Amino acid sequence: MKPTALLLFLATIALASFGPAVRISQQNLPNHSCYNCAISIGPSAPSGQPIYVVFQDDSVAGISGVRADIMLQKSTNAGRTWLPTDLLVARGTPGAFDPDITTDADGNVYIVYQIWHPETTVVYDHHLMCVRSSDGGATWSAPARIDDDSIRMIGRIRIAADSAGNLLCAWNDWRTGSNHIWSSVSTDCGATWNQNVRVCDDTTNTDCYHADVFVQPGTNHYLVAADAYRWVGSYLRPCAFLYRSTDCGQTFEAGVQLDTWNWAAGGPHVIADRDHIICDYFGNGRAVRDTTVAEARTYYTQGDSWGTPAPMTNLDSLQELYYGGALALSSDGRVHTALMVDDTALGYDIYYTSSSDHGVSWSDIEPVYIDSAQGNWYPEIGADSAGHAYVVWYSPSVQSGKVWFSTNRPLAIAEEPLKPSIGSQASATLIRNVLLMPEATSCKPQAASLLDISGRKLKDLHPGANDVRSLSPGVYFIREGLGIRGEGLGKTRKIVLTE
Repeated sequence: MKPTALLLFLATIALASFGPAVRISQQNLPNHSCYNCAISIGPSAPSGQPIYVVFQDDSVAGISGVRADIMLQKSTNAGRTWLPTDLLVARGTPGAFDPDITTDADGNVYIVYQIWHPETTVVYDHHLMCVRSSDGGATWSAPARIDDDSIRMIGRIRIAADSAGNLLCAWNDWRTGSNHIWSSVSTDCGATWNQNVRVCDDTTNTDCYHADVFVQPGTNHYLVAADAYRWVGSYLRPCAFLYRSTDCGQTFEAGVQLDTWNWAAGGPHVIADRDHIICDYFGNGRAVRDTTVAEARTYYTQGDSWGTPAPMTNLDSLQELYYGGALALSSDGRVHTALMVDDTALGYDIYYTSSSDHGVSWSDIEPVYIDSAQGNWYPEIGADSAGHAYVVWYSPSVQSGKVWFSTNRPLAIAEEPLKPSIGSQASATLIRNVLLMPEATSCKPQAASLLDISGRKLKDLHPGANDVRSLSPGVYFIREGLGIRGEGLGKTRKIVLTE
């Protein structure tokens, strides 16, 4: 059936259900780069749930690092506005790296990070530190050391709080000469930390990496997901494993392999409610190594059994998953994740999907942010009690990396106000199934594209008449070039095609 009406909304909006990308790192000094971000949603407050984002701020000279600091941003209105300046959490002397963040039921905020501790002028030990804020990030406690050994190399650090306010931290390090997952627990709000406990066991053949942590509500079981290498036939390959402690981190059970592929899997994450543990990971099989996808797998506590791996992505031949996203769980039972997709036409972009049946099936992926002019890397996600998702990621650059944010909460989406006409300034209009794009008003070309609801580009649009009679009824978007200074998208206009 041919379309008979095309409605054009002039407000600037995001693709699909997410609002415009907002830059939240406020570092504007030259030769500074912000990245390695993490997000946490605080408990309910009269003004709403606060959103905390922690990230690393590197100062560089050329391509060499000078110092790395840990910084915090905060929003108390669902991401509509953020602090005018970044809050300093920890000054690197010379380096503070790879932060993670969580909150407890009392509203305390905890940040863990790695530091370089100089032994000599050329030799550094790496240590893990924890700080706490009980006033929303305005002030912080003195750093407390988490690791209990001299370590020359540490990997990703993750932290979670249980229902009693105890803290679980897990990471990978090389203290034994091989890379293993270690953990520690604090029972006094991060002031002191228990003896470190090795998480991974001898079910794996060699190194383990990339810990992710969660505490299962109702049981207070401590959960750690990680990459672990195993021999499969004659191949040593990465696998996705889950480890569980039923005694608050004193010991961990033997690991359970999550993936069933015969080639590679990694980057697992874990989330849980009282009756389910949901994990995701990404990878591929030997027969389809050119396509990387994400899967989820659910453990049913009452049945003491694992479900069948469920696909999370429906990528086409031009898309490949580069990073299977972190997980978040909202009180309505939905599981949320953000994905980093390598699109051969558009580069690295951020997508979102969710599950309303504990990870058994997933919605079609939808774009959070698409921009072919910059890379968009390693998203992290949080969810509030109403089921809205909040996504952060960073644009990598040695000397100007930035941290970005977007949400699908409608009240937090700030639409661009309509501006009065100036002279002959024009906007896109439609006349009898012909989309008229305005002529350029400057000597700089202004690219425009027509996208479908998934963010896939259908055609380039040019100034003047564009024939759209072939479009089927549905929702489309016009994306008009880049924003000011080339940061982010320019205007994105929604088109609703009716029958």
